[in-house]
Amino acid sequence: MGCDGLWDVMSSQCAVTIARKELMIHNDPERCSKELVREALKRNMCDNLTVIVVCFSSDPSPWIEVQPQMGHRRSISSEGINFLKGVLDGY
Repeated sequence: MGCDGLWDVMSSQCAVTIARKELMIHNDPERCSKELVREALKRNMCDNLTVIVVCFSSDPSPWIEVQPQMGHRRSISSEGINFLKGVLDGY
């Protein structure tokens, strides 16, 4: 759950992707919330910001491997490019 400050700078799918990645790594909803806030701040969020991650199971999220599909071209949105830049800038 997040307030408008989060949704001003990322889509719900982007937030889910970040949350899922973080939960796969450390399975800590509080730490996951903090990472979503950090990512919103990196994207120059200028509104109030509240994030709550709720887990309905204590088990960690399963790893998901995406298999490439042959013969299909894929493109990336500007939001996706900005997300990747943010991730790469963190390394």
